[in-house]
Parts: sequence; C-alpha cells; structure tokens
Amino acid sequence: MKYACLISLGCAKNLVDSETMVKQLVDLGYQMTGEAGEADLIVVNTCGFLESAVQEAIQAVLEAAVHKESGKCSLLVAAGCMVQRYGKKLLQELPEVDIFLGTSHYHVLASAVESKLGGNPKRLWIERPVRLPEPGRVISTGPHSAYLKIAEGCSNSCSFCIIPNLRGPLRSGMEADILAEAERLSALGIKEINLIAQDTTAFGLERDDPQALPNLLEKLDVTPGPLAWIRLLYSYPERISDRLLAVMAHSAKVVPYLDIPVQHCVPEVLGAMGRPARSPEGIIEKIRSIVPGIALRTSIMVGFPGETRARFNSLMAFMERVGFDHAGVFAFSPETGTGAARLSGRPAGKTAEGRRAALLELQRDISRQKLEKLVGQSLPVMIEGPHPESDLLAYGRLPTQAPEVDGCVIITDGEVKAGEIRPVRITVSHDYDIEGMIL
Repeated sequence: MKYACLISLGCAKNLVDSETMVKQLVDLGYQMTGEAGEADLIVVNTCGFLESAVQEAIQAVLEAAVHKESGKCSLLVAAGCMVQRYGKKLLQELPEVDIFLGTSHYHVLASAVESKLGGNPKRLWIERPVRLPEPGRVISTGPHSAYLKIAEGCSNSCSFCIIPNLRGPLRSGMEADILAEAERLSALGIKEINLIAQDTTAFGLERDDPQALPNLLEKLDVTPGPLAWIRLLYSYPERISDRLLAVMAHSAKVVPYLDIPVQHCVPEVLGAMGRPARSPEGIIEKIRSIVPGIALRTSIMVGFPGETRARFNSLMAFMERVGFDHAGVFAFSPETGTGAARLSGRPAGKTAEGRRAALLELQRDISRQKLEKLVGQSLPVMIEGPHPESDLLAYGRLPTQAPEVDGCVIITDGEVKAGEIRPVRITVSHDYDIEGMIL
C-alpha cells in the first residue's frame, strides 16, 4: 500500500486546491494519511501572500524533508503560492524538493508524480495561471460543511496585494458547474456551503455580467437535499449591490452574513491602497437596512503608509460607530513587488503593532457587548462535534459564525451529533464565544 500526506497551509481557497490534489493522489492509488512519517509521498501546499507566510511554508517543507532521511518518503512536492511567487529561485534554495507546482499547475500533480517516478528530471511546473477552478475533489472539512470556490484569481489593483501575481486575473467558474457541485455536496450530506473566491462579488464581471452572483445565489437557494446554509465570504464592499442584498434578504438558505474586508475608513488611506477613496460607512448602513440582523465580518489594516495618528483615531471611531460582529486586524507588511512597499510615510513597526492591539481590544469589547444580547434567546446552531478542549462538551456555530475564523457556541447540556442543526438556548456569553443548552 502506498501512502501520501498532504499538508495544506494558508486560506480556505488553498484548502480547496489541496482537496483537488488529494483526489488526484487517491486516483493514483495512494492511501491518505495524516502522519508525514508514514508517507511515501508528501505534498506541502504553500501560502505566499506575506513574507511571514513564506517563512512558515519553507519551515514546513524542511520539516517534511526530514522524512526523506528518517521515514518512508521518497518524493516531496511543494505546491501553491510560494512556488508561484519565487519560481526558479526555489530550485537551488530547496534541493530537497523533487517537484515544484505553481498555482497554475495544481491539475498536473498526478502526471508530474508519474513522470518523476518514471525518471523525468523536470522539477518545476509553472506559468501564468489561466485555468478555472478545478472540478473533482475529496472534501476535508467534515461530513456537514464544505467550501465551494466560485472563481479564481483577482483583477483588483490593491497596492498592498500580490494575489493577482500569484493567482492570475479573475476567472469565474461556470454557473452550471457550480450548481452541479452544490448538488453533489448536498447529496453527500453537506448542510453548509461557504462560497469563496479572492473576491466573490467580482463573480461574472469579466464576462460583463454584473448580475451573475445574485442569479447564482437564487439558483443555489433551491438546491435539493439537506443543504440548509449558504454563506458568502470575501466580498468587496463597493460591489455589494441592492439586488444582491435583496436576494439575501428573501433567501431561504443564504444566511445573513457578509465578509467585507474594508481595510480602512479614511479616504486618503483607502486611495493609497488602490481602493475607492471614500468611507465604507454608507455601504454598511445600506447592508443593514436591507438585511436586518445581518452579521458583518471585516478585515482592517493598520500601519499603512500615510496613516497618521489622527487618521488612526478616525479608524478607531469608525470601528466603534459601525460595530462589526467579527473583525481581523493586521499590521501592514511591505511586500516586494507591490506599489505600497514603495510608499513613504509608513508608521514604525512598533507603532503599527500598538495600533493593532488597540483595535483588537476595542473589537473584543464590541463582540462581548453584542454576544451579551443573545443570552436568553433560542437560536439555530450547526453542531460541529466534541469540543477540542473537552470531550464532555460539544460545540457548534450560529448562522452568523463562519467556520474557523469566528467564535463558536459551546454546548453545555444536551445530546447532539455532528452535522445536526439544533435549537439552542443561549445561557452565557464570553468575549467571542457563547454557551447554550439544547432545547
């Protein structure tokens, strides 16, 4: 029996690519294992968005390479964004790696492995990414929840971001393929689908179809089978249309949740970021007026060039006024190859980290206040399974909590099974999590 181990780093979009590679390995006759020491073949699907992620990826590759000396491993593959970012430079830097696959070549993993085992010396497979998301994969997120990638690449021009270089221009999936995949997932028992892309609200724009996303949601809403929750992630705020919100407001399955990475609120900073130079506050008000009770998640960047103390104070006041349900806060990283890396007026690293800490503290207070209002309410919860910190507890998520990035509901009383959607009475609130009992 041949064994393969795949280590997936980075975001959920990377995870879907990993799932397509697992499918290829299974079709080649490999049995998948989570133990790298047991594997004949190890694949590390890397992240390369930030230099810190690159360092993590290199460390993961080097740790996997140890098993070529002390374990069964005879073939080591590095794939993904780090490979796409650095290409030929890696051939000398990582001689331990037998095959390098850029984001352009996930689909050739099986043939690259067979070719290498057959004696082909070629190590690097890379070109400009132009393919659509690959069909066919092995779901790795459990029996009840899955990600569904609806587009690949990005054609936005954010000055701080290298994603267009790593992933290529926007390529939207075909509607029929996406609907077929949703039906397949539902037939497998999947109850929650999280729609992902570099920018889900750009879906169909390269085909001059601004209504493509709301049209897709309307058709996904009638997917047969147990599918109950459809969630939209990674949405560009300026592309949140009235029709999209109307579809969400009247949908039976699209949950009241949007992930809108606003990055900042000061027009001068947004303009330097390559984004529309106006505050997103009006867009947020529109969203909440059309979809009452919606949960909003965002990403905020501090320490960007030109962010003065006064502008940061404006950002703090904006965050307090708007009151996002969930927020990630990141310090600006000047990535080589981006326009933002060449801008002047960047706050010191220590200053940026201090601002990040202040925003996170503010967001913790906002989250705590919002969750306190849920105590006493009975709400639907998707059960994930035993709590990772105690077998005596279970945990799950509200429709307003996305997997992995948001808080959870800790089940303190009642018998449950993973994948169930059960009514839960909320009894206790914390900073990011809540507790409840099954009704």
